Amino acid sequence: MRRLALTSALVWFAALLPGDAFGQASPARLWQDASGKFQVRAVLIDQTETAVRLRTDDGRQLTVPITRLGPADQQYLRSLTAPTDNPFAGGEPVTGAAVPARPATPAAGGLRALPESASAGDVLALPGTGNTLDLATAAAKPFVVDPEVQPLEIPSVVIQVTPVDAYDKVSPPILTEPAAAVALVSIGRNVSGRPQETRGRIYAANLKGNSCDLVWDQPQAVKVLGHDAATGRTLIVDQLDQFQRGGELLMLEGLATGQSRTLYRRSLPGAGKPGFAPQVEWASLLSGSHVAAVVDGSLLLWDMPAARLIYRVEQVGANPPPSLSHGGTYLAIPTAGGATIIETATGEVCGTASMGGLLKPGVAFHPNGRLLLLCAGNRYVVWDCQQQAVLSEATTTEQLGSHPLNWIGPKMFRSQLGDAVHVELGMSIWKYSTPSATDPVISGNHMLLATTSSACQIVGVPLPHPSADKSLEQLLRAGDSAMLVRPGTEVAIAIEPTVDGVDLQQVIDSLSESVAKAGWTVANRAEITLVAKIGRGETQQLNFRSLGGGDRTVSTATLTPFTAELEIRRGSDVLWRRSTTNHIPPMLRLKEGETVQDAVKNYEKPDAGFFALLQLPPRIPKPEISQQVGRSMLKDGQWQDLNTATPPAGRGPLRRRR
Repeated sequence: MRRLALTSALVWFAALLPGDAFGQASPARLWQDASGKFQVRAVLIDQTETAVRLRTDDGRQLTVPITRLGPADQQYLRSLTAPTDNPFAGGEPVTGAAVPARPATPAAGGLRALPESASAGDVLALPGTGNTLDLATAAAKPFVVDPEVQPLEIPSVVIQVTPVDAYDKVSPPILTEPAAAVALVSIGRNVSGRPQETRGRIYAANLKGNSCDLVWDQPQAVKVLGHDAATGRTLIVDQLDQFQRGGELLMLEGLATGQSRTLYRRSLPGAGKPGFAPQVEWASLLSGSHVAAVVDGSLLLWDMPAARLIYRVEQVGANPPPSLSHGGTYLAIPTAGGATIIETATGEVCGTASMGGLLKPGVAFHPNGRLLLLCAGNRYVVWDCQQQAVLSEATTTEQLGSHPLNWIGPKMFRSQLGDAVHVELGMSIWKYSTPSATDPVISGNHMLLATTSSACQIVGVPLPHPSADKSLEQLLRAGDSAMLVRPGTEVAIAIEPTVDGVDLQQVIDSLSESVAKAGWTVANRAEITLVAKIGRGETQQLNFRSLGGGDRTVSTATLTPFTAELEIRRGSDVLWRRSTTNHIPPMLRLKEGETVQDAVKNYEKPDAGFFALLQLPPRIPKPEISQQVGRSMLKDGQWQDLNTATPPAGRGPLRRRR
């Protein structure tokens, strides 16, 4: 078979494939040049107005000008640019407008386009106050798709680093040099009362050469925070105490090559003041000279050479932390029930993503630069930042957690608790366990992490692996026939009160509200029954201390809380379960003439609203399908599939609503 003779170098484009907001590649086809003499079988990755990018069967990526393609191929490309609705889970149309006919123009400028400031000194203090942003302001400018960045290749590898123990703080690996596939990992050690053991080491692991070199060894605890491949600069914090607080930020050059040079040092805001030292909770190197960091709960963006604060955002926190778009143009900052998206260069709000509720979700930008994933508890939302609309959402039978959150394919992500969730199915298709390891780094179809047990190893493994791919294929083929419960399913409601004083109609109305949100239908008789239980918990004795003036009187009161529980049953099988109980807030305010016991009694009332607030899983797989969803554990640098069947959904430990 003849192949297209190409001379152009690989070009990276930010285009999304028309008709698929996830950037899913089209099927492989035979491409022919205008002369008809050359042809190649390849998959279309993306296209611009002048060229296409193809991936051949042997894995090569080629860029071809559209004018050099034959008439049939040019007609095929024109057909792809016709406006179509975005795909939604289950094939339903997305809420919102159609995908644009042409790929969006990449966002221009950004921090990398700014000239680098001259260094104001070798050692300076970073300011902590200045231009403070209000995330509640309306969007100041539209969201423009961030250019898609080619993922760094991570091979399957196990690299021995060094023995470690519980006092060694191992950082997640940071990918540095794309061509050499070098990853940095730091191991900081500071043991209280044993200053002779304080030590900071940084290792550079060559993933392709399967080798590891010690490139930093100092008598201060250290942590690698970020790397900028364009300038070869690395940001670290050293002189950390035993609480991972304090220290100074250092900008280094050439660390990944083992020939580091310190460009400058910057002390953190509040350093040297009485009390706890400041703590870098999260940081990202946005360019060779700009750093975004969460320090003691506030997000700060600095021009590092000039030691200048560009802006700050208060009460951000790093649990969960912000997410940086792959092109570095945007930051998504988690808020209660959603996230605010700001432009990194200016701090201007470019949109808000909403998933409802009160929890702060974990967030992760999709590699295509357009979508944002939000996840909290057992619910997730895929948000289209350009259309400002939900692209896909689901409530799962399993708890997913919030952070870390990573995309592991165009339509799949790995949750904090290790589930590989497919957004088209709205369910976990595999469960991955990585005991004693750092947060993972995922690039392309591989995951990189550092183990933290008796020995530190840098491990690269495929994600998903072949067993999970097979499970996904079977689940996609089965479709809704694999679901025991799905939108449109009839369900019955039953109530089992064990105490008096419960408004049963209020419970029914609240539960019917949640059933409607899940897309189910209430029926008098059905195979699936929602069983609501209202009861009483054990009596508790509570002590309260007065905070008024110099009065430190201790008062005692008793609480006998109501409990609320919902089970989704088929016969005697419990498919899903959630429960809650009344609890007292940390601060109890008394009205005029009210005793502590009177105030506590107000919290003994049954909470029928609990059933209206439930996020029921719209789809529940059949038990035999749940058992098909496998589990794997990372062992000896490889995924080891476990033979034990997955228990039916909802059989895990009960969680109280907080």
